[in-house]
Amino acid sequence: MRLSTNLFFQRGLDSLQTSQSRLDKIQLMLTKQTKILSPADDPIGNSQVLALNEKIGQNEQFERNSVTLENNLRREESVISSITDAVQRARALAVQAGNGSYDQTNRKALASELRNLETSIFDLTNAQDESGEYIFAGYQNRTQPMEFNDANQAYEYVGDQGQRMIQLSPTLYLPANDPGSRAFSNVSKRVDFELTGGNNFIEKVEVNDRDALIADTETRIDAGDPTDFTVNFTGPDTYEIDDGVNPVVAGTVTDGKVEYNGMTLELNPDNMPVAGNSFSYSIGEPVSRNLLTQIRDLATALEESGPESKGFHESEIAFALDDFNTVISDLTDTQASVGARLNVMDNAKLSNADIEIVNKKARADISDVDYSEAVTDLVKNETIYSAAQQVFTRVSRLSLFDYL
Repeated sequence: MRLSTNLFFQRGLDSLQTSQSRLDKIQLMLTKQTKILSPADDPIGNSQVLALNEKIGQNEQFERNSVTLENNLRREESVISSITDAVQRARALAVQAGNGSYDQTNRKALASELRNLETSIFDLTNAQDESGEYIFAGYQNRTQPMEFNDANQAYEYVGDQGQRMIQLSPTLYLPANDPGSRAFSNVSKRVDFELTGGNNFIEKVEVNDRDALIADTETRIDAGDPTDFTVNFTGPDTYEIDDGVNPVVAGTVTDGKVEYNGMTLELNPDNMPVAGNSFSYSIGEPVSRNLLTQIRDLATALEESGPESKGFHESEIAFALDDFNTVISDLTDTQASVGARLNVMDNAKLSNADIEIVNKKARADISDVDYSEAVTDLVKNETIYSAAQQVFTRVSRLSLFDYL
């Protein structure tokens, strides 16, 4: 067969380009460490690799989420632990304040420490994370959750009930925070009591049933009825109570005490009222009381626990002990919830790590280059390319004139 000169050179060029193309492809596979350089190399394998890359990327995001979640929960756990310690100390001070041998000076000293605890807990309830976001503010994490209201002399929680969720797997979401309303807000209600007349007839004021007193006061306020009362004595042992508009109740003095709606008013044995005498008192609107307000109220009651207080601080101590127990229980429950979330998070991290290993192995089986095979192909194709060059060089010199 005879070949034209153009066809001879064209075939030589095609052979060299084909060999060089194979060589370039193998070099590119080794450089990129994958045997799928384009979807055309392995359409099914390429789609599987894309899906696996998405899963691996998703797992990496879950890993970053778990770091964020752990930081948030560890920080919250630490803050709650500090608040719990402070409340337990406040409770110990309340128990100490109930010591009958203490005088007002001793109680003022205890109140001073309570004021310091109040400041410390106020700071903890407004704790922030590394981004400056408030831990206990719910969704309102840029708003300070605890504030003091000068009007009613009470602390108020101004955050919301939200819990920010962090995703740790395709179906697992865990709360990254707890709102302050759950941990330390609104443990009870405060009712302000004030003797407005006939103080000299009263020896001591005691609240035996706080719930009954609050319920009656709220009912009267809702109905528009007055909460200012006058106790009129109709005899040495009988009395009638009115609210300035209507008579409320009539009763009998028992053991020197007047009792009404959870309150016991102990009469002064050195100045017992007789028929025609009276004393009056006023009940304030119930105010929601959280942990900080309770500590503040207790400190105030201890500071003002002189003779004019008519022993009202003793009732305040009892309220405080009940409320501190409630708060400690709430804080312990919140702390347990945080610990449970940390355990679930640890399990999710282990599961995600296992899934990541499986996905990476599957991706490697599909797309990773086999170095032994690739290097062998590289050497083979280098040999073929070199042989094609030498063949073209020798054949292109075949002319009779070379032998003349």
